[in-house]
Amino acid sequence: MSPFKRKSAALFQAVVFMFIMGCAGAPPAPPDEGVHFWPMPPDEPKIAYISSSFGESNYKKLSFMQELLGDEELVVNNFTKPYGVSVYNDKMYVTDTVARLVFCVDLKEKKITFVGGEYSVPTGVAVSSDGIVFVADAKQQKVLGFDASNKLRIAIGKKGELGQPGGVIVNNRLGRLYIVDSHKHQVHAYSLKGEYLFSFGKRGVEDSEFNFPSNIALDRRNNNICVVDTQNFRVQCFDKDGKFVLKFGQIGNAPGTFSRPKGIGIDSEGNIYVIDAAFDNFQIFNEKGELLLAVGSAGIDPGRFSIPAGMYIDENDRIYAVDTGSKRVQIFQYMSQAWKKANPEEYKKYLLK
Repeated sequence: MSPFKRKSAALFQAVVFMFIMGCAGAPPAPPDEGVHFWPMPPDEPKIAYISSSFGESNYKKLSFMQELLGDEELVVNNFTKPYGVSVYNDKMYVTDTVARLVFCVDLKEKKITFVGGEYSVPTGVAVSSDGIVFVADAKQQKVLGFDASNKLRIAIGKKGELGQPGGVIVNNRLGRLYIVDSHKHQVHAYSLKGEYLFSFGKRGVEDSEFNFPSNIALDRRNNNICVVDTQNFRVQCFDKDGKFVLKFGQIGNAPGTFSRPKGIGIDSEGNIYVIDAAFDNFQIFNEKGELLLAVGSAGIDPGRFSIPAGMYIDENDRIYAVDTGSKRVQIFQYMSQAWKKANPEEYKKYLLK
């Protein structure tokens, strides 16, 4: 082979190598963003897919060379292993257990910032009406509260106080913060100033007992809270003071049962959504614990998941489901009666299918 041909072959191999490496470092391609909803006709649609957020790549347009060679900043500012999610004032907060960061995704301004500094294992996140962002760090055994200027305002977790904080939720009406403690098999309640109020639960299988609980959701209608009792393969619901109200679920692989229950959310009508990391879906139950619908299966398209984790449902019934394995947060809309009345034309789009 001539020197010219050898150089040409080497250059071609280098370009191919850089292309492969660039693709490997680039964020995953977004799924088909068409119209997706559940259940399918002839049933009335209840859940609609809106979009997916991967982080910076949703807002930053890459040049050809950046796509070819990869963009280090873009990779840093995309989710790596997202876990928890919360939303307040058009800002979505996402904890990332590998990047050890808490992302703040401004959904309106379309930009990414970060809350606090670097964590050990950030898990749960919740936001109060005065803008304090509470972040649970499982390894540091603390829950930290940061204000809008990223200044630490509250630190919960003296030595021995928390075992392994996971999910957190804020009740702004009562001025309370609830913390799920997986290793102590309890739920702790604090004021939004960080003052200890009470705890409930212990390890066990009876009502009001837990086995490595993970996440928590608030029913805004009545101040009740529902807790994912992970290793008991069920959900337990309590009133604002920790009095037992309801339980549902058992281990299994049939609809209505659980295998690896993780995230949880409650919509404006009291329906309870539970993510299952083994089923790669979320199941929806009514306020009596009766199964209504399941959304999802394994995959990368809208409504498909890979080891999903945290969940949050906002006041407008928008659903945020963390799709950990696909490094994204999927966003859905529950078409409640109030939403249909406020969005008649949008609703027609789904009725035509």
